[in-house]
Amino acid sequence: MKNPTFAAVEREFYQFKDHLHQMRNLIDRRDTLPMVRSSSDFRDQVSGGGISCPVELWLENQEFLDEMIARHRLHVEPLQHMLDYLREGRPEQVVLFELKYRKELKWPAVELEMGISESTRKRMRCDLVWCGARFLGLCGNE
Repeated sequence: MKNPTFAAVEREFYQFKDHLHQMRNLIDRRDTLPMVRSSSDFRDQVSGGGISCPVELWLENQEFLDEMIARHRLHVEPLQHMLDYLREGRPEQVVLFELKYRKELKWPAVELEMGISESTRKRMRCDLVWCGARFLGLCGNE
Protein backbone atom coordinates (compact mmCIF):
# COMPACT_ATOMS: atom_id res chain seq x y z
CA MET A 1 0.00 0.00 0.00
CA LYS A 2 1.35 3.44 -0.88
CA ASN A 3 2.13 5.88 1.93
CA PRO A 4 -0.45 8.49 0.78
CA THR A 5 -3.15 5.83 0.98
CA PHE A 6 -1.94 4.76 4.42
CA ALA A 7 -2.05 8.40 5.60
CA ALA A 8 -5.51 8.95 4.07
CA VAL A 9 -6.95 5.90 5.82
CA GLU A 10 -5.48 6.87 9.17
CA ARG A 11 -6.86 10.38 8.73
CA GLU A 12 -10.31 8.83 8.21
CA PHE A 13 -9.78 6.71 11.34
CA TYR A 14 -8.88 9.76 13.43
CA GLN A 15 -11.84 11.75 12.06
CA PHE A 16 -14.33 8.90 12.58
CA LYS A 17 -15.48 9.96 16.04
CA ASP A 18 -15.92 13.58 14.92
CA HIS A 19 -17.94 12.58 11.85
CA LEU A 20 -20.05 10.25 14.00
CA HIS A 21 -20.64 12.97 16.60
CA GLN A 22 -21.54 15.57 13.97
CA MET A 23 -23.86 13.15 12.17
CA ARG A 24 -25.71 12.30 15.40
CA ASN A 25 -26.06 15.99 16.27
CA LEU A 26 -27.44 16.78 12.83
CA ILE A 27 -29.91 13.88 13.06
CA ASP A 28 -31.09 15.18 16.44
CA ARG A 29 -31.46 18.70 15.03
CA ARG A 30 -33.41 17.41 12.03
CA ASP A 31 -35.68 15.24 14.17
CA THR A 32 -36.52 18.12 16.51
CA LEU A 33 -36.75 20.88 13.91
CA PRO A 34 -39.84 22.90 14.82
CA MET A 35 -42.35 23.56 12.06
CA VAL A 36 -43.02 27.10 13.28
CA ARG A 37 -40.50 29.04 15.33
CA SER A 38 -42.53 32.08 16.33
CA SER A 39 -45.84 33.78 15.68
CA SER A 40 -44.17 36.03 13.10
CA ASP A 41 -43.56 32.94 10.96
CA PHE A 42 -47.30 32.74 10.30
CA ARG A 43 -47.05 35.77 8.01
CA ASP A 44 -45.56 35.42 4.56
CA GLN A 45 -42.43 37.46 4.22
CA VAL A 46 -41.01 38.85 1.01
CA SER A 47 -37.27 38.49 0.87
CA GLY A 48 -35.07 38.56 -2.17
CA GLY A 49 -38.02 38.79 -4.52
CA GLY A 50 -39.62 35.56 -3.36
CA ILE A 51 -42.33 34.75 -0.89
CA SER A 52 -41.37 32.41 1.92
CA CYS A 53 -43.59 30.65 4.37
CA PRO A 54 -42.88 28.58 7.47
CA VAL A 55 -43.44 25.29 5.65
CA GLU A 56 -41.00 26.21 2.87
CA LEU A 57 -38.41 27.30 5.43
CA TRP A 58 -38.90 24.06 7.35
CA LEU A 59 -38.49 21.99 4.16
CA GLU A 60 -35.34 23.93 3.21
CA ASN A 61 -33.89 23.31 6.66
CA GLN A 62 -34.81 19.61 6.44
CA GLU A 63 -33.12 19.30 3.04
CA PHE A 64 -30.01 21.11 4.25
CA LEU A 65 -29.72 18.89 7.33
CA ASP A 66 -30.32 15.74 5.25
CA GLU A 67 -27.50 16.76 2.91
CA MET A 68 -25.11 17.40 5.79
CA ILE A 69 -26.05 14.07 7.39
CA ALA A 70 -25.38 12.29 4.09
CA ARG A 71 -21.93 13.88 3.84
CA HIS A 72 -20.96 12.63 7.29
CA ARG A 73 -22.54 9.23 6.61
CA LEU A 74 -20.14 8.78 3.66
CA HIS A 75 -17.28 8.80 6.16
CA VAL A 76 -18.98 6.93 9.01
CA GLU A 77 -20.75 3.98 7.40
CA PRO A 78 -17.74 2.28 5.74
CA LEU A 79 -15.85 2.32 9.02
CA GLN A 80 -18.87 1.10 10.98
CA HIS A 81 -19.12 -1.82 8.54
CA MET A 82 -15.39 -2.47 8.94
CA LEU A 83 -15.70 -2.53 12.74
CA ASP A 84 -18.70 -4.90 12.54
CA TYR A 85 -16.70 -7.17 10.23
CA LEU A 86 -13.69 -7.13 12.55
CA ARG A 87 -15.79 -7.82 15.67
CA GLU A 88 -16.71 -11.20 14.21
CA GLY A 89 -13.23 -12.45 13.37
CA ARG A 90 -10.58 -10.13 14.78
CA PRO A 91 -11.85 -8.35 17.89
CA GLU A 92 -8.30 -7.34 18.86
CA GLN A 93 -8.28 -5.07 15.80
CA VAL A 94 -11.39 -3.33 17.14
CA VAL A 95 -9.64 -2.81 20.48
CA LEU A 96 -6.66 -1.31 18.65
CA PHE A 97 -8.99 1.01 16.71
CA GLU A 98 -10.81 2.11 19.86
CA LEU A 99 -7.67 2.77 21.87
CA LYS A 100 -5.68 4.58 19.19
CA TYR A 101 -8.17 6.30 16.92
CA ARG A 102 -11.10 6.98 19.23
CA LYS A 103 -9.41 7.43 22.61
CA GLU A 104 -6.28 8.76 20.89
CA LEU A 105 -3.80 7.06 23.19
CA LYS A 106 -0.11 7.16 22.29
CA TRP A 107 1.29 3.98 20.75
CA PRO A 108 3.22 2.89 23.87
CA ALA A 109 0.02 3.22 25.93
CA VAL A 110 -1.88 1.16 23.34
CA GLU A 111 0.79 -1.55 23.49
CA LEU A 112 0.67 -1.58 27.29
CA GLU A 113 -3.13 -1.63 27.42
CA MET A 114 -3.33 -4.50 24.92
CA GLY A 115 -0.33 -6.37 26.33
CA ILE A 116 1.41 -6.60 22.95
CA SER A 117 4.91 -5.87 21.67
CA GLU A 118 5.81 -2.97 19.38
CA SER A 119 6.34 -5.31 16.43
CA THR A 120 2.93 -6.94 16.98
CA ARG A 121 1.32 -3.51 17.21
CA LYS A 122 2.99 -2.40 13.97
CA ARG A 123 1.74 -5.51 12.18
CA MET A 124 -1.76 -5.07 13.57
CA ARG A 125 -1.75 -1.40 12.58
CA CYS A 126 -0.81 -2.26 8.99
CA ASP A 127 -3.50 -4.95 8.84
CA LEU A 128 -6.09 -2.55 10.26
CA VAL A 129 -5.21 0.25 7.85
CA TRP A 130 -5.25 -2.16 4.89
CA CYS A 131 -8.68 -3.39 5.98
CA GLY A 132 -9.85 0.21 6.35
CA ALA A 133 -8.59 1.02 2.85
CA ARG A 134 -10.66 -1.84 1.45
CA PHE A 135 -13.83 -0.73 3.25
CA LEU A 136 -13.27 2.90 2.25
CA GLY A 137 -12.80 1.84 -1.37
CA LEU A 138 -9.23 3.13 -1.55
CA CYS A 139 -7.69 -0.13 -2.78
CA GLY A 140 -8.72 -3.38 -4.44
CA ASN A 141 -9.26 -6.76 -2.83
CA GLU A 142 -5.63 -7.83 -3.52
